[in-house]
Amino acid sequence: MNTEKTATTKVLHGAVPSDPVLIVSGLGALEEYLYATAIALRGHPGAEVAFASRQALPDVLAERAGGGFREVLLLGMGLSGDPDRLAAAFAALRKAGAKIVWLSGGIQLPAGMPESTQKLFEARVGEDENLPHWVAKSLGVDAGDLLALHDGPARSSSAKAWQERFDAAGWSFANSRDFAPLESLARDLADRVPPDRWGDGTQRLIAAFHAFGYRRLETASPAMRRLRKDIGSVARSGVMRVLVTGESGVGKETVAQQIHVQSGRCGPFLAFNCATVAKELLESRLFGHAKGAFTGAVAASPGLFREADGGTLFLDEIAELPLETQGMLLRILQEGRVQPVGETHEVKVDVRVVAATNRDLPELVRERRFREDLYFRLSLVELHVPALRERPEDLAPIAQNLWRAMTKGKKTLSDVDMAALAGFDWPGNVRELGNVLERASIFRERTIAELVEEERRRSGRGGEKERPDGTGLATLRADGTALAELALTEDATLDAVERAYVRKVWERHGRNSSEAARILGISRNTLRAKLGENA
Repeated sequence: MNTEKTATTKVLHGAVPSDPVLIVSGLGALEEYLYATAIALRGHPGAEVAFASRQALPDVLAERAGGGFREVLLLGMGLSGDPDRLAAAFAALRKAGAKIVWLSGGIQLPAGMPESTQKLFEARVGEDENLPHWVAKSLGVDAGDLLALHDGPARSSSAKAWQERFDAAGWSFANSRDFAPLESLARDLADRVPPDRWGDGTQRLIAAFHAFGYRRLETASPAMRRLRKDIGSVARSGVMRVLVTGESGVGKETVAQQIHVQSGRCGPFLAFNCATVAKELLESRLFGHAKGAFTGAVAASPGLFREADGGTLFLDEIAELPLETQGMLLRILQEGRVQPVGETHEVKVDVRVVAATNRDLPELVRERRFREDLYFRLSLVELHVPALRERPEDLAPIAQNLWRAMTKGKKTLSDVDMAALAGFDWPGNVRELGNVLERASIFRERTIAELVEEERRRSGRGGEKERPDGTGLATLRADGTALAELALTEDATLDAVERAYVRKVWERHGRNSSEAARILGISRNTLRAKLGENA
């Protein structure tokens, strides 16, 4: 069974829904689905809400077949998942007395859906109408204010606040797959709750988005999907020490930030690179000092541990700590107390410590350059971030996300650009990729292909690594070369190159249209149009 987590009213509100209606919304064009959900909630304020991908829909429905619902509203998602499981879920709901209504703003029923399945639900398909408008019309809901907010430019302070909340909820979902902020947003939107009355959890989420919103974990690859789940488990646990390993530039600090954001800890997130401060000042910076504790200490300093009280302290390059400082850190981790330099008393602190390294700590322990007891204390939970060359599926979404951030959302990378990026194995990982894209945003007259080749020469690196399943960077490079050759032929059009690249991505991901559309950053309708009749 698909174990994709769903948020429900029961989870958020601790009570059975007062209106025996279930609203299930899709996850593709998230803002559209959230507006549609809010409109449906305005018609059924006490309804239970769930979110589901096309693949997870049968399980979401089957789990709720015994919920006593009189009506189930399916908003916008395609019904092209596993046909047998979907039919079984529909039948179970109907047997329990529920009427099933599928509302689509334009998506048609899958070709070949059995007539016996079609008889289990009512299909209401709007012709060329966006989903929020069609849901309002079909359900007879007075939602003029919501539709005006949806259709109009974000000029007023209220509209800008809502847009910011949409962005924060989408960012949170992309990193954690936590549906709770989505449901909370839809319910507040249905009631048009003013921004100054949004809850503390929402305010913390928006603050986190402001601080870390340009960073996100792209999880197209199986390895990163596992890591995302592990981050959520760690964040929700009471574990106060975490070790994050991986090569330079893979995003270890982003992992630490996500642990903090998803933990709900109210204190700050502070980051410190252990290799950037002289040995003589390390203890003062970490643990604080009293006034006059040493020459130049003209005022007392609390130190990072006390500044991060109630929050998270990220210690990067932990292997660079001197052995003496390692011993002091071990004592703090054991006892939860810090003694500032020059003080005789200790101060209790509540800090989650996330340490990171690109070094082989067990080897350093064997060489007696890192304390074994500190290693075991830190590695109670260890999270490894794979190198970018080991997860080529993540290259496109990472690059598109970085490019959108650098161009303030105004531009996306073309298929030709993506083919050039796929031809390099990025030994410096996401950091190196970001540097090349930042140069491209500055030197607009240079092509990304030129900048990638320049980076290859500069680094003197770039060997490729093919994965056993044929989806490694050698395969991507071959695809990129073929696309580049196509682009340079006399008769090639941009549309032809785009279609070729879209098909490559679609086929590489098992012809899974939702996954391919997500990675490419386009809608499923656009994907189908690019693929043509063979989709």
